[in-house]
Amino acid sequence: MDLTDEKIVEQCLKGDREIYSLLVDKYQQMIYVLAYRMLGDEAAAKDAAQESFISGYLSLRSFRREAKFSSWLTSIALNKCRDMLRGRKDTVSVDDLGDVLPGKGADPEERYRQKENEDVLQEALGKLPDEYREVIVLKHIRGLDYAEIAQTAGVSEGALKIRAWRAREMLRFLLKEGQGTHV
Repeated sequence: MDLTDEKIVEQCLKGDREIYSLLVDKYQQMIYVLAYRMLGDEAAAKDAAQESFISGYLSLRSFRREAKFSSWLTSIALNKCRDMLRGRKDTVSVDDLGDVLPGKGADPEERYRQKENEDVLQEALGKLPDEYREVIVLKHIRGLDYAEIAQTAGVSEGALKIRAWRAREMLRFLLKEGQGTHV
């Protein structure tokens, strides 16, 4: 039986708590990667993802069906990440991305180069202001369109396009300035 996200939410609201695990299974990797890219720390990303799913479950009654469940959950995760970023200093640690984005089929040298590039990218992302990091993660890593990001972030599409352009310019500068030819 192939259940849609909306049907799963309906079942949860009718009292079937166990069925929520289907949504967790479906979106846990997506939410973890989003949190990791925003926070730059594996343990913090796991915490943010777990808190996002708990908050999502507790807030299911506020889920409006005109939005996609994944966009709604992304919004919750983004808010968790924002809260965590506000609660710590400006620097973002760089952890091992190998577990998140493994280099399948590549030889060891290629995997090393890929890992090195991912580290450089994560370090540069960590240097961006939060609102610029958000738009880069949501647009270019998560693959959302501007309408979805606007709904998730609560910002107009026009403002997001400007923010995305500025974020890409800042990221380009950081990658060129600090890391040279890695990426």
